[in-house]
Amino acid sequence: MKSRLIQEKKLFGKDISLPSAYGSTVLLCLGVSVGTIVLQIGVLIGIFAVARKPPPVLVQTQSGDSLVVKDIPASSRDSKAISKFTGEVLTMMLSWSGYLPAETIQESTKPRRDRGITVEGENSKYVLPTNSWEASFAFEPEFRAEFLPKLAQFVPKAIFNGQAQTFYVPQFVGEPVSVGQGKWKLDVIGSIHVIGQNHQLKDSIPFNRTVYVRAITPMFKRGIPEDSSHNQLAHKVLKIRSAALEIYAITDLEDKEIGN
Repeated sequence: MKSRLIQEKKLFGKDISLPSAYGSTVLLCLGVSVGTIVLQIGVLIGIFAVARKPPPVLVQTQSGDSLVVKDIPASSRDSKAISKFTGEVLTMMLSWSGYLPAETIQESTKPRRDRGITVEGENSKYVLPTNSWEASFAFEPEFRAEFLPKLAQFVPKAIFNGQAQTFYVPQFVGEPVSVGQGKWKLDVIGSIHVIGQNHQLKDSIPFNRTVYVRAITPMFKRGIPEDSSHNQLAHKVLKIRSAALEIYAITDLEDKEIGN
């Protein structure tokens, strides 16, 4: 009788026999052990997956900064990079101050007048602002030769005598749409604002176009010294084309899209 009293205990308000309590405890410990084993297996699988993953590719700039890069197909480009490239090229192409960029401290207070660059059309010669001519190196060569004379005819004469300046505002740069391998088109909506001598807005000219962009082989600096105007131009061209993209056509928004 006494042994039965010893074997019976009160657990959580219920009379439970000691063997039954031991059995529950054993089952609970077994469940925890199985869960721990499963968790450890998951951790091991994760470790093996990380170990087999190739390490990130790093490049180091001349300033000493290290950047993480990823491999992409030669004809692929990030959509944000395409949009940024297009917007920056058009802004540089269509913004004219009438002055050359300052290259010295003295020129920052007294900038040089931009006399422009002469470009040849079919029947005549035209003068184009220097920054537009430099930006045009982002164009495909044949399209560039066709586009520049047309743009030069559009430039107000007042730009070169200091009576006006313009700046282009891209209000909308659309998402690039693929039109072939390594080729995209995107719609751009913006305006060219013409400012007079009194800093008042004289005119606002809509410039809404569909721009066609394609991937090109990137260009790299190969030890070009910056000791002459020729080498400075080479560096500007390399900078313009460093995005490994070029514009090969510009059409009105309503025009039928061109083929591949």
